[in-house]
Amino acid sequence: MTDLWNVQGLNLFAGLDPTQKEKVFRIVRMEHFQPGEFLFCPGDPGDRLYLLHQGRVKTFVLSEQGREKIMHIFHPGDAFGSLLHGALNRDLPWAQALDHVTVSSMDEASFKRFMQTCPDLCMNLFRYMTAHHIADMRRMEILIHTRASHRLVLTLLDLGDRLGCSEAEAFELDPCFTQEDLANMIGVVRSTVSTLIGQLQRRGVVSRRGRRLIVHRAAARRFLSENKV
Repeated sequence: MTDLWNVQGLNLFAGLDPTQKEKVFRIVRMEHFQPGEFLFCPGDPGDRLYLLHQGRVKTFVLSEQGREKIMHIFHPGDAFGSLLHGALNRDLPWAQALDHVTVSSMDEASFKRFMQTCPDLCMNLFRYMTAHHIADMRRMEILIHTRASHRLVLTLLDLGDRLGCSEAEAFELDPCFTQEDLANMIGVVRSTVSTLIGQLQRRGVVSRRGRRLIVHRAAARRFLSENKV
């Protein structure tokens, strides 16, 4: 299957030999999505698992006022979908492609064959779910116990790490992340993010290159250490 080998970097496949991977790849189904397309939404059948090969996917829910609340941004190598957490149809979030996305997916029957083919995946999947649960709990703690400026800086650094910029002293925020997206991630309105970015510019934490936002890692860490809650 085209591009399936891209998924070999996924942690779920740690320790599997090529023969086992080939068996797994015969079970999954490849799907492609254009930027802005939805992989699933509330009311869809809650019986699928997705493995992300290429691109990024955001999951979000809508408040009673119709405001988008981003739950997670998934990157290549991530797994997501209702089979991981047993969501009912009505409890599914929206899942939207941020750019050109390639995933392999399985329904429940295929997933059972998947697990029977490679029982070692059970432990890998458990570890994956545990790691994401811990990360989600940490994000919630940050959201509750830190001020908005800290949440924004921490979010920018986290995005840089996830985009492979963990060693760079300065990195450019991917333009697909708008101020509205950042606002949703840290639980404020867009105008607050605009104000905070202006404040961070004056502190040297971020700068502008045209319309693009540049994050300066050393200044960001210094800001966090000097302005502890």
